[in-house]
Amino acid sequence: MDDSTTAVLAIMTLVTTLVFTAASALPRLKVTLRPQPAYNKMPSMIGNAIESDRPLHISLGSAGIGGESTVLAVAVAELAYQLAKRATIGDTSPLLTLSNASAFPLAQDTLRRAYQSRGMLAQYSPLSARWYPAGERSLAFAAALTTLIPTENISGSVLAGSYGIEIGLIMDASQRKNQLVIGTSDQLDGQAVAYVLGGAPLIGEEVFTAGAYLEGEPGSLRVPLTIDALRWVVIAVMLIGLLVTLGD
Repeated sequence: MDDSTTAVLAIMTLVTTLVFTAASALPRLKVTLRPQPAYNKMPSMIGNAIESDRPLHISLGSAGIGGESTVLAVAVAELAYQLAKRATIGDTSPLLTLSNASAFPLAQDTLRRAYQSRGMLAQYSPLSARWYPAGERSLAFAAALTTLIPTENISGSVLAGSYGIEIGLIMDASQRKNQLVIGTSDQLDGQAVAYVLGGAPLIGEEVFTAGAYLEGEPGSLRVPLTIDALRWVVIAVMLIGLLVTLGD
């Protein structure tokens, strides 16, 4: 890709982002998001956890702060916040697990904010965020979670973060307990396993749209609109580049 094509792409990206950011803030703009099976199932998972008085399990995997997975860790923390905020009205606190120590303060703060948003900060326990020493593609972390699921009597699991094929062990353990489990990963092999074994597909950048689907505030709608717009911009640029190449 030459400099002129790069410049055009940058300008189109900037313009698209500004347009959709401004448009999504308009109170009269009615936005209809495309159906997302995973987000559609999450409210029922929360309801089941509250009614059965069992904890909802949310895991970041090996996503952490300060590395390549920083943005992913922040996005999954937002997803965890949206789920925990609803689950906190129950008697049992949701559990947030991770294997990257750098994300541990983020996990604790996510749960704290969830309780604070409900005016229930006194019920927050930092022990609900749990770190299991492991690393990327760790069978040890997967083994720890397969033990956690029956011992803590988990109601369901949302595994959103960074996993390899070991995510299959965790999801299989959940399904053996007849629990709904949703998984997604930034690693291709982990995403493939999660897609096959999960109760509903959650793919790639869809993890960044949790606020829009679960909260629905006008400001949060900017994310899926911008992502979809940028997707079409990238496709258009690729097609233009292909046509230019074929023309030469």
